Amino acid sequence: MNTEDTTMSSVQLRLSAWAGPSLACSVALAFVSIAASQIFLGLAILLFFAGSPQPWRPALHWPPGMRWAAAFLLLTLLAALLSGEARSALPQIRKLFLWALLPLGATLFRSAFHRSLFAYPSLAAVTASALWSFWEYREKWLAAQAAGTDFYLAYVAARITGFMSHWMTFSAHMLLGFCLALALLLYTRRSWATRALLASLCLVFSAAILLAWTRSIWPGLALSSCLLVAYWRPRLLAALPVLALAAYLLAPASTQQRMASIFSPQGQVDSNQHRAVTFSTGTRMILAHPFLGLGPEGPGKHFREYLPPEWQSRPLPEGWYGHLHNVYLQYAAERGLPALFCFLVFVGLNVRLWLQRPSPLRRFALAAVAGLAVSALFEHNLGDSEVLTLFLALLGIGAAAEPPPLAPTEA
Repeated sequence: MNTEDTTMSSVQLRLSAWAGPSLACSVALAFVSIAASQIFLGLAILLFFAGSPQPWRPALHWPPGMRWAAAFLLLTLLAALLSGEARSALPQIRKLFLWALLPLGATLFRSAFHRSLFAYPSLAAVTASALWSFWEYREKWLAAQAAGTDFYLAYVAARITGFMSHWMTFSAHMLLGFCLALALLLYTRRSWATRALLASLCLVFSAAILLAWTRSIWPGLALSSCLLVAYWRPRLLAALPVLALAAYLLAPASTQQRMASIFSPQGQVDSNQHRAVTFSTGTRMILAHPFLGLGPEGPGKHFREYLPPEWQSRPLPEGWYGHLHNVYLQYAAERGLPALFCFLVFVGLNVRLWLQRPSPLRRFALAAVAGLAVSALFEHNLGDSEVLTLFLALLGIGAAAEPPPLAPTEA
């Protein structure tokens, strides 16, 4: 090899070596800024493919069931093209770029070093966002007291958001931070000081989830906690209802009121009736367009056309009708039932792998995906790029985080 070839190979090696840190930065920055996160994702793609094939660039790995993921993406594009409103679908089409996290995560996060580069900065970012949200809550409380207004009515429409622009995105971030901290606490060996810190972070994140009043996250938090504890010490599952009761009793009165609104809503202040309207309308959309849906972004644009008869001549309950507040309904109404089926099969195949070959990070991924899946019944959380980025990163991390090989049995 001549000097020029040696120099080129050295440059390619140095460039490829930075792809993993860039991807880790992309994942961690999703908790802070989606623009910065996407910049680093694009940089990771460029750096990864800047190197020549092995040994400079690792072989590309894929999560299980990528054919199903490819079918979902293809059906998404087909639904957009055949909807007659392809321009309206552009916001969702642009998000397909984020699916590069699947092969990149499955390839680059095979290194324990690169996994640690995403894990600890992510916890730091979530912690900073949570602490800032506590200050927000204090300021909103003081403002309501100074104005002499009912805190519940003032706060329910303008809640804490941390570093995000909306409380639902913020709450999803807190859920993921909680799952990561609890998985590291239960499934990895740490010093007592580190374990105490991780336990404290779990309390901080769960407190932020309670104060954000995002009810769709609460059952997700419960399921994630149950999964992580069940794989660690199943007998301790009996303690979780006690902890939930303690959280209710220690919560501010307004938060207790918000918890009660799940079963006893206060008219249109709480979104129970609004969710019922979006559910019934979304069902009508799916029945009318079962195969390719209305196209990405179509449900919001055509919402009033599919209203149930009893709501066509009445004022709608207060709420946002730009989407259906349910990921499964939204995907089926936008892209058709076959696309939803492909998406669910793809996720299910990855979950099966995590259950068959568990590791600490796969326990984290399982709990986090389960929590997001439950909250997705009540909110279109994957419609947010900040949440979709982390959801896809979880699938990439889960594919990469292989458990250590079993030690050979002694004769």
